[in-house]
Amino acid sequence: MSVEGSHWRLTEVGVAAGWGSPALRAAADQVAEGTGPAATAEYIERLVGRMRLPGPRGRRRLHLGYADDGHEFSLAVRGRNVLVAGDAKSGKSWVAGLLCEQLILHGYSVCVLDPEGDYAALEALPGVAVLGGNERPPTPRELLKALQYPDRSVVIDLSHLCQDDKIDYIRAALPALNIMRRRTGIPHRIVVDEAHYFLQDEGARTLLDLELNGYTVVTYCASLLPAELLAASEVILVTRESSPAELDALLHRCIPCQQADKAYWRERLRHLAIGEAVALPVTAESEGELRLFRMGQRLTPHVRHREKYVDVPVTAHRAFVFTSGARARTLREFVNALETSRNGLDGFLRRSDFSRWLDEVFGDHALADSVRQHETRYRRGHHPDAIPEIAEAIRARYDVTDEEDQEATPELRVRPPVSATS
Repeated sequence: MSVEGSHWRLTEVGVAAGWGSPALRAAADQVAEGTGPAATAEYIERLVGRMRLPGPRGRRRLHLGYADDGHEFSLAVRGRNVLVAGDAKSGKSWVAGLLCEQLILHGYSVCVLDPEGDYAALEALPGVAVLGGNERPPTPRELLKALQYPDRSVVIDLSHLCQDDKIDYIRAALPALNIMRRRTGIPHRIVVDEAHYFLQDEGARTLLDLELNGYTVVTYCASLLPAELLAASEVILVTRESSPAELDALLHRCIPCQQADKAYWRERLRHLAIGEAVALPVTAESEGELRLFRMGQRLTPHVRHREKYVDVPVTAHRAFVFTSGARARTLREFVNALETSRNGLDGFLRRSDFSRWLDEVFGDHALADSVRQHETRYRRGHHPDAIPEIAEAIRARYDVTDEEDQEATPELRVRPPVSATS
């Protein structure tokens, strides 16, 4: 096989036989020493017994964003446990979705246990099916069928179940998925969002196969997770975190940090902006430091609780207050206020207040970026019709209908993006 052959480039970790081609040995990540096929067989047996890939780095990378110095920050594709933690609405699910997107596009099989319906937009990617939602979630047998091929991924949308039923389902699904992985190796990664609800009691340890690892766990209460899971998390990514107890639980894993460093980073983590995250030192790619990075763009839209914010209001202090005194607590109210207001919007446009509200309150970074472009063009005097365009951008993204049409179209539908920057 040529060193430049397509199969070599597709390997996560390239291992060459010590008795083989010098060119392959030079290009390999590791060399299986020995003088014949028996030595190679012995190497493979050791690898299977350990059930972990050798070496510190893989050839495939998951690109998360860019550090302050402009360098790209990425993770090697490996079977490590990934913990994503931070405050509510701070971008945790965005990071997890970004990781899911890239794994799926690399051809891996991902199973997402999605309590709130935040990952359904991944269906726009090839080989992804969303099960559950308006229908009952799949049984273990149906799940096995859905994941019978290694390039197939599944999102199990549990957003229509009550909380007790979500807990019962996830606690039944995790052992079934563990058995499936032991038998077939699929799915390659299991994602559990809102994990503190499902993995916080004494029995949670039995739900996880930490010998195989390969979990991505998303939570705003990492302190409630089993100690074994925290100890086994080899990648920890943190968005804005304001809870002292959670900061202590997370930074306790940062053995290289001195106490003074911890005090500084507690303060820094409290004030991370939307779109920023930190990789803790336990993450090999952070090189023993707390590595700050700006999150990259996603290919699929991410809208928190996409059936909720069209008509269910956010809290009063997070409402958008117009100059007229009108207060928008839902997206429908916001669009209606934009379209009926004739004056007093100039300052909002010049300060980018509309995009900031969509970003910080709803966590829809892609829509906020689109609206910010309209605001920038208006500020530069190139876009006098920015308000109708912003209203249309929101309508196109969410299919926000008029009040009289609500009964006919009661649910919010997120349209798939037409490009990576939609």
